[in-house]
Amino acid sequence: MVLGHTTSLGVSVREDLRYFYDSCDNDAKRMYHQTLELLLEKGEFQRDPYFYPAKNPEYISSQDFLDGFGKGRRLTALEIISISFNLKKSIMAKTLSIGFSQVSQSKEVREFLEDSEKTADEQIQSFSKIMHADNLPVPKSWETEVTTSTDSPFSDKLMMYHIGFLFQAAQAYHGTGLASAMRTDLVAAYEGVILKNLMVTKKWFNIMVKNKWLEQPPLAPNRKEIAKEK
Repeated sequence: MVLGHTTSLGVSVREDLRYFYDSCDNDAKRMYHQTLELLLEKGEFQRDPYFYPAKNPEYISSQDFLDGFGKGRRLTALEIISISFNLKKSIMAKTLSIGFSQVSQSKEVREFLEDSEKTADEQIQSFSKIMHADNLPVPKSWETEVTTSTDSPFSDKLMMYHIGFLFQAAQAYHGTGLASAMRTDLVAAYEGVILKNLMVTKKWFNIMVKNKWLEQPPLAPNRKEIAKEK
């Protein structure tokens, strides 16, 4: 959310829009602090893995540092943070997909949500395996927090919007993880996840268009059509 507001602020020129997005950014950061404090107070905050770096700086000494399919090296701090963050995001996507699939009124939407749940679970298993190989913990799952209720508090349109937003936002975070990966197996894992997400997003787009749930953004003027009108 903060990233989106910051991006909007960076492309806004009108004074009222700049101050609006600036206030949105401040509200989001204030909510983050409140949420973090509440989770810490209740003992529910999940910290990223601790590890103990070397006392002195170390330098890469060979090409083996990139090897992820042979002996493989330990994960770097950046790689650990990226994997942990993407695990949390996939866990959230899986949990929401389970909850939404229970209350959806449309068979087509339910089938899509079941597919998105499976995709998120595959990503969780893939990243968890990498973390476990270095004896690093993974975030806990939230499936047990989903009740057995089948009464929908939201429309299928709103639920689809939220799931679509999660998978589209995930592409940016997976891309960041890919950019920070310096081990060949991590690169392959991220590329596979990104490709699978694109396939899920395509199905999401088709359902949104079919039901006329997706508003079209403004398009650039068609200069050739305008010229023909004379």
